[in-house]
Amino acid sequence: MNRKPLLDNINVKNMMKKNIGIIILLVSVLLTIILITLRPEIEVQNTVQKLPYVKTTEILSQTINSTISSQGVIAPETSLTILSELSSKVEWISPKMEPGSNFNTNDTLIILDRRDYELALITAQSNVLNAEVNLEREKAESDLANKEWERLGVGEGSDLTLRKPQLAQAKAILAAAEANIEQANRNLERAIIIARFDGRVQSRSVEIGTSVFPGTVLSKIYGTDYFEVRLVVADQDVSFTGLDFNGKFLSSSKQLQVEFSQGSMVSNYRWKGNIVRTEAEVDPLTRMLAIVARIDNRKMKATSQTPLAIGQYVSAAINGIEIKNVSLIPRTLVRNESVWVVDDKKVLRKRSVEIIRFENENAFIGNGFAIGDRLLTTRLSSLVDGVKVTYDLD
Repeated sequence: MNRKPLLDNINVKNMMKKNIGIIILLVSVLLTIILITLRPEIEVQNTVQKLPYVKTTEILSQTINSTISSQGVIAPETSLTILSELSSKVEWISPKMEPGSNFNTNDTLIILDRRDYELALITAQSNVLNAEVNLEREKAESDLANKEWERLGVGEGSDLTLRKPQLAQAKAILAAAEANIEQANRNLERAIIIARFDGRVQSRSVEIGTSVFPGTVLSKIYGTDYFEVRLVVADQDVSFTGLDFNGKFLSSSKQLQVEFSQGSMVSNYRWKGNIVRTEAEVDPLTRMLAIVARIDNRKMKATSQTPLAIGQYVSAAINGIEIKNVSLIPRTLVRNESVWVVDDKKVLRKRSVEIIRFENENAFIGNGFAIGDRLLTTRLSSLVDGVKVTYDLD
């Protein structure tokens, strides 16, 4: 057997076992060089930071009239309790004297029995005639006495001789008789109750045949030409009325305009009025000051506008003083006297502002905003002063 080839094969295998690690290493290096050489080139892109998008609105400085909200109840400006001034009986009552009924100026409302007072007038007229006759007689006798004294007397005659006291008495009797006739005429006028204004009957206390005496209540009525509404003003609103609460009536130039609505200011029914006077005392229930508005109901009658009713509850919007150089923003955007804005460099900023007043859903802002600020209206989950943002102009 040939043993040499066999030995050669064994030697080759041994050599391969010894160099296998080197071979693998060389192959790996070669593959790495090939991969590096053939790798695709990577594009280098600049990383762009994405800015948060927000909504903003322009902040405008303007002049605004403050509006003061209040409530009140419609009341008559003129109310009257009709009292009997005579002792008599009720003879006639107008159909317009039913409670809630309307009447007009110069309407006859109630007539009392006048017979006794007509007789008293006749007696007074008779007394006047008698007094006039007596006065003429005394004048004649006084003239006669003066002539007799001038013819027969010496010096100055006494007043009694010249009948001066008798003449003065006759004049006094005539004056008393004329006063009685005037009183009788006035009593006859008082027996007829006549309306002095357009109005409405609130209540009636008598019927036909009722005996009445001086001071007996016949009816309660009120005028419908003008109504009043008493409006309380909160402490924080007093200065914005521009009024002195001294209990005096206001001149026409100082009267504030007010708009009324039924129940709430979203109602379709509206009435105009003016503040005509202030009260000088604090309301014992609300502990607030009050002003009084006047409504000219005649205008509503002329235009067939929905009428107001006494006792009706109304809301009022009072046109207060003019406030200059203020910004009007939603009050929900104000927190702890601060407002978030976006400045002229598109950076979020927290501004401390001067709050002049809150009015309904708005806030009146005075100082605090910078030039170029825009009001942030977007509600962000987190607000950080100094964060860069982006927005579109209105």
